[in-house]
Amino acid sequence: MTLAAEAMFAALCLVTTQVHAVRLTNPWNADPYDAVVSSVILVLPVVALPTLVRLLAHRGPALVPAAAARAVLAGCLTGLGCMAAALMACTAALSGGEGGVPVLAVVLLAGSAAAGVAATGLVLRARELWSPALTRLDRVPAAARPDLADEIATLTASLLPGSVPARIAAWLDKGLDAWRLSPRRHPWAAVVAVAAAAGALVAQWHALREGPWAGAMPALVFATAVAVTVGAGLAAGVAWLGLLRPAGMRPAQYPA
Repeated sequence: MTLAAEAMFAALCLVTTQVHAVRLTNPWNADPYDAVVSSVILVLPVVALPTLVRLLAHRGPALVPAAAARAVLAGCLTGLGCMAAALMACTAALSGGEGGVPVLAVVLLAGSAAAGVAATGLVLRARELWSPALTRLDRVPAAARPDLADEIATLTASLLPGSVPARIAAWLDKGLDAWRLSPRRHPWAAVVAVAAAAGALVAQWHALREGPWAGAMPALVFATAVAVTVGAGLAAGVAWLGLLRPAGMRPAQYPA
């Protein structure tokens, strides 16, 4: 349900940024509303995609491991929190805007809000039911909890057993424990590198889409803002969502 709500919000973002007729009359296309929505658009994939991978990796009748369940709940709550911030900004823009608002934008906004409320209720209920198992998990070392690479290896092994993609995913997963420059060994350096690359790429994409920058300073400020936003999302993902575990001990329930 959470992913459905986030998908509806993604549709709202696509319509209001890519459909020309809607974009021109979009009331949250101006700051400060645009800054909030844009930040959520940058951070939400960092939350939603790992959650989706974990849900797919542990689909089926078998019990979901406690570590994966906690990561899924954390991803759902974080994603819903990001959505709530963006939807409040959009609603504030509606109340303070002038002129008409496209019907499609209003429908998607209302649908995202309704789906988000329903998803929040379900997630909080699941958290209450799983509370005993999650409390016991606090005694498990962080290195023994699966990270995103573990989950991707599990997912590809279950979807395509014995295939080349499954073997590559398993090789990469093992390599992250052994390689000297592995993100598992240097998580914060990896966060900074990925954030800086994201800032540069988004600034370049903006220039291609909107026209060349007026100078180096505006481009640098924009790229830095994007990098800081993405970096904050990744840092929270490492600390809160288990995107990277320390190199070393492999989770017992995951393939060697």
